Amino acid sequence: LLSLSLLTECEKIKLVGPSRCSGRVEIYHRDSWGTVCDDHWSTANADVVCRELNCGAVLEAKREAFFGEGQGEIWLDDVQCTGHESSILKCTHSPLGENNCGHGQDAGVVCSGNPLLRLVNGTDRCSGRVEVLHDGQWGTVCDDDWDIRDAQVVCRAMDCGPALTVKSGAVFGQGQGDIWLDDVNCIGNETSLLHCQHPTLGENNCGHGEDAGVVCSATIRLINGTDQCSGRVEVHHGGRWSPAYNVDWGMNEAVVVCKEMNCGDPVKVSGSFGQGRALRGYKITCSGGERSLTQCTLTEYVRTSHDHIEEASVECSGNVKLADGRSRCVGRVEFYDQGQWRTVCGESWDEKDAAVLCRQLDCGRAHKITTMAEYGHGTGRTWIDQIECNGLESTLTQCPQKTFTDKTCNTNSVAGVVCTESLEVRLADGKDECSGRVEVRHGEVWQTVCDIDWTLSKAEVVCEQLECGNAVNAYGGAHFGQGSGLVVEASDSCFDNVASLQQCSLKGFRRATCGHEHDAGALCAAQLRLVGGLGECSGRVEILYKGQWGTVCDDEWDMSNADVVCRQLGCGQAVSAPTSAHFGRGTGPIWLDNVKCTGQESSLTHCTHPTLGENNCGHGEDAGVVCSATIRLINGTDQCSGRVEVHHGGRWSPAYNVDWGMNEAVVVCREMNCGDPVKVSGSFGQSGALRGYKITCSGGERSLTQCTLTEYVRTSHDHIEEASVECSGNVKLADGRSRCVGRVEFYDQGQWRTVCGESWDEKDAAVLCRQLDCGRAHKITTMAEYSHGTGRTWIDQIECNGLESTLTQCPQKTFTDKTCNTNSVADVVCTESLEVRLADGKDECSGRVEVRHGEVWQTVCDTDWTLSKAEVVCEQLECGHAVNAYGGAHFGQGSGLVVEASDSCFDNVASLQQCLLKGFRRATCGHEHDAGALCAAPLRLVGGLGECSGRVEILYKGQWGTVCDDEWEMINADVVCRQLGCGQAVSAPTSARFGRGTGPIWLDNVKCTGQESALTHCTHPTLGENNCGHGEDASVVCSAPIRLINGTDQCSGRVEVHHGGRWSPAYNVDWGMNEAVVVCREMNCGDPVKVSGSFGQGGALRGYKITCSGGERSLKQCTLTEYVRTSHDHIEEASVECSGNPLLRLVNGTDRCSGRVEVLHDGQWGTVCDDDWDIRDAQVVCRAMDCGPALTVKSGAVFGQGQGDIWLDDVNCIGNETSLLHCQHRALGENNCGHGEDAGVVCSATIRLINGTDQCSGRVEVHHGGRWSPAYNVDWGMNEAVVVCKEINCGDPVKVSGSFGQGGALRGYKITCSGGERSLTQCTLTEYVRTSHDHIEEASVECSESLEVRLADGKNECSGRVEVRHGEVWQTVCDTDWTLSKAEVVCEQLECGNAVNAYGGAHFGQGSGLVVEASDSCFDNVASLQQCSLKGFRRATCGHEHDAGALCAAPLRLVGGLGECSGRVEILYKGQWGTVCDDEWEMSNADVVCRQLGCGQAVSAPTSAHFGRGTGPIWLDNVKCTGQESALTHCTHPTLGENNCGHGEDASVICLGVLQKPQISLSPAPEVNRGDRVEITCTVVTEHLGGIFVLKKSQGSFKMEKHSEHEAVTFTFPTVDFTQNGSYFCEYKKKFNNQIIHYPQGNTAELSVTG
Repeated sequence: LLSLSLLTECEKIKLVGPSRCSGRVEIYHRDSWGTVCDDHWSTANADVVCRELNCGAVLEAKREAFFGEGQGEIWLDDVQCTGHESSILKCTHSPLGENNCGHGQDAGVVCSGNPLLRLVNGTDRCSGRVEVLHDGQWGTVCDDDWDIRDAQVVCRAMDCGPALTVKSGAVFGQGQGDIWLDDVNCIGNETSLLHCQHPTLGENNCGHGEDAGVVCSATIRLINGTDQCSGRVEVHHGGRWSPAYNVDWGMNEAVVVCKEMNCGDPVKVSGSFGQGRALRGYKITCSGGERSLTQCTLTEYVRTSHDHIEEASVECSGNVKLADGRSRCVGRVEFYDQGQWRTVCGESWDEKDAAVLCRQLDCGRAHKITTMAEYGHGTGRTWIDQIECNGLESTLTQCPQKTFTDKTCNTNSVAGVVCTESLEVRLADGKDECSGRVEVRHGEVWQTVCDIDWTLSKAEVVCEQLECGNAVNAYGGAHFGQGSGLVVEASDSCFDNVASLQQCSLKGFRRATCGHEHDAGALCAAQLRLVGGLGECSGRVEILYKGQWGTVCDDEWDMSNADVVCRQLGCGQAVSAPTSAHFGRGTGPIWLDNVKCTGQESSLTHCTHPTLGENNCGHGEDAGVVCSATIRLINGTDQCSGRVEVHHGGRWSPAYNVDWGMNEAVVVCREMNCGDPVKVSGSFGQSGALRGYKITCSGGERSLTQCTLTEYVRTSHDHIEEASVECSGNVKLADGRSRCVGRVEFYDQGQWRTVCGESWDEKDAAVLCRQLDCGRAHKITTMAEYSHGTGRTWIDQIECNGLESTLTQCPQKTFTDKTCNTNSVADVVCTESLEVRLADGKDECSGRVEVRHGEVWQTVCDTDWTLSKAEVVCEQLECGHAVNAYGGAHFGQGSGLVVEASDSCFDNVASLQQCLLKGFRRATCGHEHDAGALCAAPLRLVGGLGECSGRVEILYKGQWGTVCDDEWEMINADVVCRQLGCGQAVSAPTSARFGRGTGPIWLDNVKCTGQESALTHCTHPTLGENNCGHGEDASVVCSAPIRLINGTDQCSGRVEVHHGGRWSPAYNVDWGMNEAVVVCREMNCGDPVKVSGSFGQGGALRGYKITCSGGERSLKQCTLTEYVRTSHDHIEEASVECSGNPLLRLVNGTDRCSGRVEVLHDGQWGTVCDDDWDIRDAQVVCRAMDCGPALTVKSGAVFGQGQGDIWLDDVNCIGNETSLLHCQHRALGENNCGHGEDAGVVCSATIRLINGTDQCSGRVEVHHGGRWSPAYNVDWGMNEAVVVCKEINCGDPVKVSGSFGQGGALRGYKITCSGGERSLTQCTLTEYVRTSHDHIEEASVECSESLEVRLADGKNECSGRVEVRHGEVWQTVCDTDWTLSKAEVVCEQLECGNAVNAYGGAHFGQGSGLVVEASDSCFDNVASLQQCSLKGFRRATCGHEHDAGALCAAPLRLVGGLGECSGRVEILYKGQWGTVCDDEWEMSNADVVCRQLGCGQAVSAPTSAHFGRGTGPIWLDNVKCTGQESALTHCTHPTLGENNCGHGEDASVICLGVLQKPQISLSPAPEVNRGDRVEITCTVVTEHLGGIFVLKKSQGSFKMEKHSEHEAVTFTFPTVDFTQNGSYFCEYKKKFNNQIIHYPQGNTAELSVTG
């Protein structure tokens, strides 16, 4: 062993893991990072690492690659520190690079992080006054808001187990010095106090008499559990953590553990929480009465390798429960504290608290709260702290708590909760809990209800039980989607009233015979009333919900909302929608907020809105309405039909059918915004009223109130009926051959208007066809195929999701420029307009053939039915080619007439259309001979390396479109490969691996069995129906010779290759990282994590040894050597585990920066559960999506429910992670959630700083109205700057102006803030248009979170004039004594790589202000530079003409190639390696890379991740080099990190490298006899084969040339003579890019020919 004082070339150390202060230890030596072997790895070693990295105290020393296996060299082994060394390099260890380890022994550490914590003046290390180390000084924490959750964070950080108590008032004595923290507000799961909410460090209003303290348990922790109350038991004894073993472990011991952890009662005394593998631990024996495991008997226990004793575990109930209810999800709220269950006081208990409780207990949502001891008073003491949840927490302990002012509680006020999982009935998959599929519960099993005998009165019972108001509709036919499980009858005995429903829930329901296609549904509507107005039709809007009247907030309150209220109350149309408590302030809850109605809903609660009770309002914002109260339609099939009633004389009265006709009907339809009258009478029943009105109109009136109303009194003898009307509705198809085809027209304000086709799509058409009862959408056009129409154009974009029942329910927004291309007109062809259709198949391109004559559909006889005739049908339907022509009623028997399949009708499309007009000949066969057809849309693969790989595209309706990757799997890819005749599928890449397509996305959610003959024959939604973008285009790679067997996912397993017509194993003969790299690359699985694993053995004796260099794109390019195992050898089959490639997207938001969060895993997109979802998690998502700061978090599937897997649950981010997967979370796919809990985010995406020196300075631009615009310097000041710096997390403003150039835009915004806003979007933005004459400049800001040094006026932040900061003043540096080593310090501080040049003479222009000296004491290293920035620099005597400058260059490396001179280009920037995007990547760029690396000339500049996809950031994009630059970062490019690329676009280079001399050899020997055969071989070592070898003699003009694709060539002299005596040498030349490159001349070899 030797001392590391000799090892000065090893320069750096880092931790690779979940945070800066925990991970695998790596050191930098000989230009590469390598790991440390865990031989002799100890806490003392780890302590040195933590201290060296300024990461606080050591918590754990990790062995056996705890943080994953590293790659490359293992630089250190046998490290033995005393613990006092300043660097691990100064500890004793083996020589660098010398080891006997593998990466499975990589060492790691877990440090406490910074700042450091300590507990002072306690009874042991785990109790005392809390002190924090900051700026090199220990200081205390003030006890303001100090509670048990803050203490939990301290105890966890100190590795001291759970917190027992919190202490305030300086119980452990008064500290000294600074009070660093005040008003600390932790959730409880943070890893550091600084991650909790708190004011600025050092800002407080306290004295040391308020110093905070804690007492931690220090004895127990639970490992690997699903929450803090479950897991393997470990005890802290004898100075270390050790496991408790399952030796006589039982309920007594579990009781003590749960009690000590403040986790309630034990539920289970064993569980699957893994094993820690420690051999030494404790057998623990308790009586059950102890308060801590330390009071039990601990006996040391040592496991041997032969026994099977496992580690003990426990699962506790948690610290909250519902008691004395009829199930665990209903009852009195009880809270566990200090070993006792305590009733919770109901005085401040509200819906938000109940929401958290139900979520914590996995009991669904909160249905109802009670505070009147409905479930008894309980027996324990009352918990008198107010629990004040915001409703988003995952447990009650995360909610703020404060003691009631008088520390008492009304003894009759007890908190009770009814969670939805306790109810006997629920409504599923509706808009809210008051609409959906009816499901009833028996025991723990939910069952759907058959729609036979389902009536509105039975739906009324459901609505009453759920306290959801009145039943509006009783749906059948699985209106809300099909459920699962059993289906039960809707018997009268069970649905007569609420009591009978509860009885059946207990005893059971009668099983029904129908299937889920008959699932019943219900739509409830909360009752409304108007309060404080002049009658029942005006006033403050109030809703009855959960038995309580509450108000509606006026946020987004408008006339469309008021229309719905007036209609629901039978009060005619809305006249106005007053806000701001116009009719007085209400009391009680505010039930609704942010209501968004289309205006067509039948009830206010059917409009879009957040969860009832969720709002950010006060009663000063109560909404009101004033209704016209003049007209309504009664008992119609929709809002546009029914008996006519008018509100006149203070009451509703019927209109009578006395001279009632078209004029009157026109006025009614117009007033109701219902289009044109279709019928002026109908069967809508009679009310029986004897008194009403005769109404006479001219037809031009806008309202019935403008017509003549004459009172009419019926007698018992006359037969006058009440008048009625049926209107067309507000949409139609015009100028087509039938009502189901034509130009789309929309009725608005009394006029039919053509719909603009610019944004019209398949989803809009689907809704239109459904509304008109015209079947499905068959085709859309936007080129005025049915003329332009005569009315004005409807220029609002209609944006349907395809599931709405009417177009008015779809969101609408005006086009940005409020214009529409006059040639773009929306047209639709619905299926009911077609002459032929395929019925009862999987989709509209398969099924029974039916042809139409007039309005009558007829089937076709299978006599004479052929594939060519089926082809005509497929062509007419634009469904591709016919695959099969079925007979024998393959798709079931039809009904009606059967016609012949005559040649004259099915010869071509034209003949088919003729027969449709004239009629078909009637056949004699019956429906058992109905013909069928199966069509298949043509496929192609685009963007791959041939016709058998690429993006999947389908031709449908005459247009090529793509396939979405939702649920895209290998089994789907198999079908594609088979359909295209491309063999087997190798992989099914997602996320537009082969580039984004254009046009429609035809398929989504494709589910194949693998046996289908065409992709469209697999299960899938209607073609064109999807929720995807082209970034999700699916792809396939066919016939590649590789698969992974028996892995945990598609990226791990035993390796098998398809070779010689069969699958064979790869054997573990010299199998290593090179081979694994190729496998992972070919499988699109990222990087190799392990090159071995436990994936079983296949048992085959014959397979292959495979040898790769690592640069190959496929195993086919490696060397495969057949290998036959014998029964005696122990060679195993090779395996690999790859990293995979998780991605992120936001779905269904208003823009790309808001929506439901979805993660790509295992090739499938899945959602994230909203349990524990908070603003810190959202920050990680927004950062990963490049969407600015997070504004709000959304839960409860606000952006709609996703589909498929829920990949993540209980996500717990610190907030600075780069990926959600770096945050704490459950195992992927493990959750206790439904899609009703899908998480979402809204990111700011609203602000950016332009042309600044760093991210915290520059010109201000805001994203508003769909574009980026400048903020102008009109009254721009400190208030506005404060908001900007706060929003971008850049501290405080330093300057409110700066020289950051001008963008030149003439249109932007004047912004006015108070300074208290959290975002510029909360300030007032007023549009401002500059003229060519004014001198208003664009606003800018410079925030405090900047560095001590910057480089100004260079190309980027890594080049320019050197400026240093002292306080808030920037100063330039004099070039006297300015050296490259000093420039190196600047480059290192800015994390810009190495210094390339140290400029003087104001190379980057003259600065301003003071000039300081470049003294050795300030520029010796980064630490000295920081010290001078604090204390000040020495003023220089030179002027700005001597301003110093620096040019830095980010280090480069090439990865994945055959050596250091070829591969993927990667740059080290800000301490992280990242890639370069291939946009505009050219040979001139590659030349710069090769020169910078000393690798000669560039040979080629490959794109599209030629050497595999990189990971981490993409630092550069759109690089444009002249070819003369000294470093890649000196070329023109956008800001580092700014790109629009994925790693599939990583750029690469192949350099010529260091050219080697060709070598020469003579055979059989240098001396030969005349007449002998002589062979002279020239050999060259190069990556660039395919050149010309030249053999020459040193004397004369002798020359022989040969071209070879190999590394050697042989020149032959069949019979030598004396003329061939002499010195020979070899040359090698190769043509690159039209240039001949000559390698150095080789050494000579002497040939001697003797007699």
